Amino acid sequence: MLEYLIKTKKKPCTVIFNITTDGTQVPVYLVGYDPYNANSFYFKSRFLITGQEEVTMNCPQSPSRLKIVSWSHENMPYQIASVSMDHLERAEPSDPVIAFIERFSRHAGLHRPGKYSANKIPIIIDFARNLHKQDGSEANTPARIHVDKPEIQVSKAKFDLMSIPERIVVLIHEYCHNFINDDPDDEVESDQNALGIYKELGYPKIEAMNAFGDIMPDTDENYERMQNLLNI
Repeated sequence: MLEYLIKTKKKPCTVIFNITTDGTQVPVYLVGYDPYNANSFYFKSRFLITGQEEVTMNCPQSPSRLKIVSWSHENMPYQIASVSMDHLERAEPSDPVIAFIERFSRHAGLHRPGKYSANKIPIIIDFARNLHKQDGSEANTPARIHVDKPEIQVSKAKFDLMSIPERIVVLIHEYCHNFINDDPDDEVESDQNALGIYKELGYPKIEAMNAFGDIMPDTDENYERMQNLLNI
């Protein structure tokens, strides 16, 4: 396992990795997190590296210091020739709800269960230990928006395991259902709207795809949703 510590100073940045293999395709894992705050992953993705490749991970939000760990599948040989950082230009979100979602997602790993809101924000986040179905069993989804209330219910158990970008795209998806979509019940429209907003914020697309891929059951309909997202 390789480890790095970068002074990101809580500023938007891009982390750049130059990774090499002997020509064999190697699954390489990159995880960046705040070493001083629990459950605060800024990215955690897998890349298939063949030969020499550059991998960039945008961090529109960052901690004071970013700890990075990397490893390969079954310890297959690879090298990280360099890790560097560049400034990331990003515009602050014009929608105050999106700004609220970003703030909440960044600190969700430290938050206790409860209801979270902000001044002049038309939604409430109901942060529960777990979400449940009507039969009492645990729900698979990490978040869902209430049909009749401006309230997004969120599972702390699932959010604690997700990266900050994953949390953001999930919450934006739920927000889109009732506030952005033409059709509140259209999952594909929520996917498209959420990913569009998410990308404008500067977050890595791969993290959004990880989130959707982990949430969606393996069905033909969801396969089409994932293919549609890949093309955005």
